[in-house]
Amino acid sequence: MSAAPEAGRSEARGTPSASERYRPWTLLLGALLIPPNSLWIARAEALDYSGFPTCMSLFYNVIFSLMALLAINAALRHWLPRFALRRQEMLVVYAMVATGSSLAGHDSLQMVVPSIPHVAYFANAGNNWSSQIAPLLPSWLTMTELNDNIKAYEQGYSSLYQWDHIQPWLAPMGYWSIFLLSTLGATLLIGLLLRRQWTDNERLTYPVVQIPLMITEGGGSNPIFRSKLMWGGFALSAGIDLLNGLQQFFPSLPSINVKVQDLSPMLAPYPPWNAVGWTPMSFYPFAIGLSFFMPTSLAFSCWFFYFARKAQQIYCASIGVMDPDPWYPYLREQSFGGWIALAITSLWFGRGYVAGVLKEAVSFRGKGDGGVSYSFAFFALLGCMAGMAIFLMQAGLSPALSVTYVLLYLAFCTAAARVRAEAGPPAHEIGWVGASGMLVAALGTTAIGPKGLAVFSLLYFQNRMHRGLLMPQQVECLKAGAQSGLRTRAMFIALAIAGVVGVISAFWAMLHLSYGRVYATAVHPAAPGSAFAGDAYGRLQQWITTPVLPNQVSVFAMAIGALFAVALGRMSVAFHGFPFHPAGYALGMSFGLDYIWMPIMISWAVKSLLLRWRGLAGYRAAIPFFVGLVLGEFAVGGMWSFLRGILGVKTYTFYIW
Repeated sequence: MSAAPEAGRSEARGTPSASERYRPWTLLLGALLIPPNSLWIARAEALDYSGFPTCMSLFYNVIFSLMALLAINAALRHWLPRFALRRQEMLVVYAMVATGSSLAGHDSLQMVVPSIPHVAYFANAGNNWSSQIAPLLPSWLTMTELNDNIKAYEQGYSSLYQWDHIQPWLAPMGYWSIFLLSTLGATLLIGLLLRRQWTDNERLTYPVVQIPLMITEGGGSNPIFRSKLMWGGFALSAGIDLLNGLQQFFPSLPSINVKVQDLSPMLAPYPPWNAVGWTPMSFYPFAIGLSFFMPTSLAFSCWFFYFARKAQQIYCASIGVMDPDPWYPYLREQSFGGWIALAITSLWFGRGYVAGVLKEAVSFRGKGDGGVSYSFAFFALLGCMAGMAIFLMQAGLSPALSVTYVLLYLAFCTAAARVRAEAGPPAHEIGWVGASGMLVAALGTTAIGPKGLAVFSLLYFQNRMHRGLLMPQQVECLKAGAQSGLRTRAMFIALAIAGVVGVISAFWAMLHLSYGRVYATAVHPAAPGSAFAGDAYGRLQQWITTPVLPNQVSVFAMAIGALFAVALGRMSVAFHGFPFHPAGYALGMSFGLDYIWMPIMISWAVKSLLLRWRGLAGYRAAIPFFVGLVLGEFAVGGMWSFLRGILGVKTYTFYIW
């Protein structure tokens, strides 16, 4: 096994140098920035249903905070240099805020919190939830008896800061925190155990984290901010968002629509072409900028397999095979099989490294990775996985299904982290491709049982969408720390602390907004996020009243997806320049790239032409322009989102809608 250079230097000396550490107050700064960012995210996504900072790979609220910190740091370097942050310290703050943002994100605690009291508030004689669903829910995780506290939470115009409002939440928050911390601990430890294989042995490029690495170089004093090309890209994207933002207040101004537009009305309205369904097209500047860092073969695979998915739907319609399911022919199952295969093949191709890590872990020998022993990491991982499984068993899932779910979910997270490290797509929704849905399809509802199905409903946040997944953020932050010369242990500690602070902050932000809101949510029937809880419990009721039989075709589709992904992986390794990558297949078959296939295609075309006619030097010369596209959109778009939260007025949102 090859050792990372930074770890080797520190271990050779016995103690890390100053550049491999950070000053303790850096952790305090990172922790203090998590709560306001959690509140920002919860207000934008859950309350106002706008902006969606955690629905992209690089969270714009984190980059906005980092750019503000860079501006402050510039003044500190001039006036109080001893207090100025070093690059490593800025990356630690970035990592902590990114971790907290993921936990407060659209697909995390924004869905957990409203699921806790939802049944109590929405149960009525018409839906029979009080007799059909409430008895299935664990009393220590949910509230199933309606009272004034739940009414205040769901209706708003109140305040969290009353003991009779806080006290009922303490037990559910505590138990949910155990599961959430066990999960984030497991993903962090898997990322740490695989870090050297992905970073040093396979030399994956980690495209998404390249921009934070660039702009923090020299503590913010670096050539990227002196590049005219960067400022040109910045002016272009910032100008578009500034104009569109002003147009919200002054309708007479023109606007430039770069957001989602549906192409399907332009296609033939009759079969089989109408089977193509919703086909969004966009020109998000930030997505074009981030896509420029994707390897060309992976970028090509992403948009190619998006169209391959559409082609499957058109072909089935052309031969008369129609199904009301918009994901026919078993596209979600194909995607899930591809994701699990990606996780397994990643471990298989690195089996020599994995065997070496396991041998070192069980022998309690070796230096580990940058101050973290593999023995600690491995056995702590087993402890976190056991904590997840025990939680699920206590909630009502059978032991076999609990273990199976934990393994499938962590395999999926590992595959997603691997794809982010290798491909770095600007976003990855991966909609409705989750372990719980696949287990229901494979086993049927009777084998899982009513209480098991209720647990799956509570885990809806882990199975609906996978946009702001935490593990990709964790592995990118470990990479950023290593590349900047920071010891792995130092970044590991920061990420662990951020996880604890992030869970608490996310609960607080959601409860603070729900009790204290003075206007109705944009799309939710009651408290922010309540529509998602309604979806989960509505699906549970459907499972109970209309049992689902085991679907052998679904299992076959998963197997086909897995085998196809394995075949693509083998050919990618065997044939240099092979254009089709399994990551593109797994993303394309799901609702993973619908919003951003066009930006990926644009960047792929520009990058391919640059490499063909100008070579590597031409590509490197163009990088500042695409960095500017990202920073400009995040600066001005982030400003509009921030002002919406502060002023309470509707402002321009640059992503999705």
